Amino acid sequence: MRLVSWPNAISLLRVPLAALFLTLDDDGARAAILAVAAFSDFADGWLARRTGETTRAGEILDPLTDKAFLVTALVSFALAGRLEAWELLVLLARDVFTVAAFLTVLLFRLPVRFRARLGGKIVTGVQIIAVLVLLIRPDRVAPLVAAAGAAGLFAVVDYTRAGLRALRAGTRNT
Repeated sequence: MRLVSWPNAISLLRVPLAALFLTLDDDGARAAILAVAAFSDFADGWLARRTGETTRAGEILDPLTDKAFLVTALVSFALAGRLEAWELLVLLARDVFTVAAFLTVLLFRLPVRFRARLGGKIVTGVQIIAVLVLLIRPDRVAPLVAAAGAAGLFAVVDYTRAGLRALRAGTRNT
């Protein structure tokens, strides 16, 4: 599994960005960090496809670093009182499912390979927008929580169906 590549380095950039997000109190600076993190999420995949450097390591690093950044940001808002605990759980429900499914696949050595799917991309997009709204208008986050819940439910069903198809077919692609 090749770890060192420009796309993977771009993905890994989100980890120190998450730490920096936590250390700052200025919402403008935090919004700039969010913009860099969101851009890096687009750029790593684009560069990997463009240069032919799509790797198994990248397939794991990209969503892992996305989750590290978004969970850090969202939990910081919950701890600061800008986000209710139930809202945090709704915003992160798809991620909890994904981690549980990934660990199940690893533990049981199932022939399933997780790949980005539209539902997951939509949830990540809604989460990024929710972080931005929490920075500028936290009182307006409720519709995004609902959208994240709906998109998360769609993503969970979609990933589950793809995983079950892969298991029935004995393939490694979902």
